[in-house]
Amino acid sequence: MMDETQNLKKDKEKLIIPKANFRDKIAKISIYLLVFLVPIFFLPWTLNPLDFNKQILFLLLIFVALISWILKILASGKFEINLSFLNIPVLIFLLVYGLSTIFSLSSYGSFWGWPLNISAGFLTLLFFVFLYFIITNLLTKKREIFWLLFVLILSGFSVAIFTILQFFSKFILPWDFTKSISFNSIGTIYSLSLFLAALLPLIIVLALMTKKLVRFFLFLVAIIILVNLVLINFGTAWIVLVGETAILFVFGILNLKTTGSQIVPLSMTLLVIALFFIILRFTLPGFPQLPPEILPSQKTEINIAKNSLLAKPVFGTGPGTFVYDYSKFKPKDINQTVFWNVRFGAGASEILDKVITTGVLGILSFLFILGSFFWMGFKHLKEKSPATKDDSAWFLGLGIVSSFFGIFLGQFLYPWNFSLTLIFWLMLSGLVALDRRKIKAWEMQSSSKVSVGASLVLVLVLIFGIGILLVGAQKYYAEVKYFTGLQAFGANNPDLAIQNLEKAINFNPNLDIYWRDVSQLYLVKLNNLLRQKDLPQETIAAQAQNLIVLAVNSTKQATDLEPENVANWNIRGFTYWNIIGILPGAEDWALNSYQRAAELEPTNPYIFTEIGRTYLSKSDLAVQEKKEAEQKVNLDLASQNFQKALALKSDYAPAHFQIAMIYVREGKIKEAIDKLETLKQTAPSDVGLAFQLGVIYYNDNQFGKAKGELERAVRLDENYSNARYFLGLAYDQEGNKQEAILQFEKIEKSNPGNEEIKKILSNLRAGKSALEGVLPVQPPIEEKPPERLEK
Repeated sequence: MMDETQNLKKDKEKLIIPKANFRDKIAKISIYLLVFLVPIFFLPWTLNPLDFNKQILFLLLIFVALISWILKILASGKFEINLSFLNIPVLIFLLVYGLSTIFSLSSYGSFWGWPLNISAGFLTLLFFVFLYFIITNLLTKKREIFWLLFVLILSGFSVAIFTILQFFSKFILPWDFTKSISFNSIGTIYSLSLFLAALLPLIIVLALMTKKLVRFFLFLVAIIILVNLVLINFGTAWIVLVGETAILFVFGILNLKTTGSQIVPLSMTLLVIALFFIILRFTLPGFPQLPPEILPSQKTEINIAKNSLLAKPVFGTGPGTFVYDYSKFKPKDINQTVFWNVRFGAGASEILDKVITTGVLGILSFLFILGSFFWMGFKHLKEKSPATKDDSAWFLGLGIVSSFFGIFLGQFLYPWNFSLTLIFWLMLSGLVALDRRKIKAWEMQSSSKVSVGASLVLVLVLIFGIGILLVGAQKYYAEVKYFTGLQAFGANNPDLAIQNLEKAINFNPNLDIYWRDVSQLYLVKLNNLLRQKDLPQETIAAQAQNLIVLAVNSTKQATDLEPENVANWNIRGFTYWNIIGILPGAEDWALNSYQRAAELEPTNPYIFTEIGRTYLSKSDLAVQEKKEAEQKVNLDLASQNFQKALALKSDYAPAHFQIAMIYVREGKIKEAIDKLETLKQTAPSDVGLAFQLGVIYYNDNQFGKAKGELERAVRLDENYSNARYFLGLAYDQEGNKQEAILQFEKIEKSNPGNEEIKKILSNLRAGKSALEGVLPVQPPIEEKPPERLEK
């Protein structure tokens, strides 16, 4: 009987072990695929082709690995967990991050990442924590850690080869956005150099652990990566490399009799190369120049951090919300640069970004992770001797610690993206996986509490994971439709653009950018409708009313979803401004919207100029209603806001122009012209100013001078249709029909469906006045904010 029981037990084990092994392999293959694919993966179907798609792939593979790992535990009847001390700071950081997300200025954006910083989203962090626990508990052998790092290096090698081809204009991919020497699958060309620099110490260590053929390949990879670093020549990447090789050099010296004879010369060589480029700032002649990357300065971000911490010190403004802090606290001096209207989604430093977005508790918990890692890492290198049988553990630990030290340095000097975050968590989990002394195991019987608990966890993970993937699939489809809509708008097909954006909203109604952009498309369609002459007025009025309601409701929905996003309030104000005189009270709603925008971005001259323009519109309405006192009050308020704009940016042409428009309203045409002529001396290359001055000359019947200014505008920007419009009218006034026709034919090419342009061309070809029978819609004279849709 005893023998029969033992035989049954052995038969059961024979059945269990293959099942557990199969699931173990599935989990490990998922992790290896993730490590290889994430750095090289991108798709062309979304507005963000890199990190957004990397996140989707990452979530899918982590879900597969997590389910397989739990099924392996249930199949094997044995539950093992690595109780490393590092688990504590990781879980504390996740908890603080979650609380910061709850109290975020944008809980939706902080959770999902998109449309904010995807790598900073809570969902991204949560799944990186899953990755950490899967690796630390699933990869139980040193050779598995070796292959994890090797696969990462293979991925980096693929990226490096592709980048060299790109750098020399050997474009192998068909999409237009890839046909740039700086395009790569990591992110900016400078984040790529940091990614590659972080791999070099791993390559050296793994090469020293391997035999001839693999060693030769790894050294070849090191040379290819070094070539990339030289071609990009990013100072921060060289600093990272100095830090990494210093770690290798120090521990090589400490173990000179055993491994130092190999490590020391290699690390010294890399150290000298890095210092050479840092000290001499040497650039290889004859190579294409890479576009500079513009980020806020460290000083600017420190000042933003101070103000942000005063406002929200404990949990910050929320993961990924740096753009909100930048808008609110950016210094006025930025307005004196060409980047005055750029809103940066990340600062100059990942560490400072975390201070701003996750507050005091967020940065302290993150520093707790860093400190714990270095304590464990240096302890590992001290205890493991390369002269014993544990050589591989020591080598792997050295590579991981030195690479992580480079990541640590880089976080103080550069913002992070998805691929750089991947390296951070791989090094973190790799070190813990090397230390198997903290493993605690439980045998699980079918009816034990541990077995029931594991089954419950499996069910919860399945429900949570499938839910996240389904919602993620919906959001991905919505993003594809959104991007398709933007492409349709760029192809001058607003109807198709609206259809796609409406589909995007149906699948993801919680994203403010969809509502904000569709509102602008409704306005475009409204303007096109009002220009049509072949429809009954009743039909036009009914359709116009519907489009106005859609536009207004869409902008309101955007501000309701994300009330802290200044872009939403700008577009809401812009929408109301465009329907002043059509919708009663629109001028007051526009003022309220722009005033809220000014609270969120108090140093933006565009907003105060738009407030001034709204008061000008109110003044014009008062003239129509013969309310002279109200007209003067609104003119004075308009002037005050234009002066506020100029106090922020003294050379802001739209504000100067609007002051000139006040002079025009007051009948002071000479003063208006003198003001803009004076401004022209300080901004001779300002195409908008040339256009605006030309319009004033045209309206003052000085057609010769108008023609000169408008020709200057067209020389500065040959695609400036508004300038060509008035230039064509100026030629017509001088009797030069042929030149007028030429200008309007060029406008027609970029606006093929514009009935007004067709009518003007018909008039000119018939020898008539250009505007005979035409009610011209004067092009808007305004500065375009960054949130405006562009064709």
